[in-house]
Amino acid sequence: IMKFITSFVICLVVTNTALASKEIEPYSQESCQEIYGAIGTFLYLADIQWKQNNEEKATLYSTASANYATIYETVCRK
Repeated sequence: IMKFITSFVICLVVTNTALASKEIEPYSQESCQEIYGAIGTFLYLADIQWKQNNEEKATLYSTASANYATIYETVCRK
């Protein structure tokens, strides 16, 4: 089992290192506009759910918004 775990960790490190150095191509302007719109939509939905005291759905939507914002920052704001 220890040999398997060691091999698995080495594979993860090699894979992550290889992907970290890869240049990310920017998305098209149209795709970026759709992502930006989705950020606002998810925030709007989170606000509605929060006001209805549905914290679980509000958290789901706000997390989705944060994830889309990270994608937007990574591939659209260059």
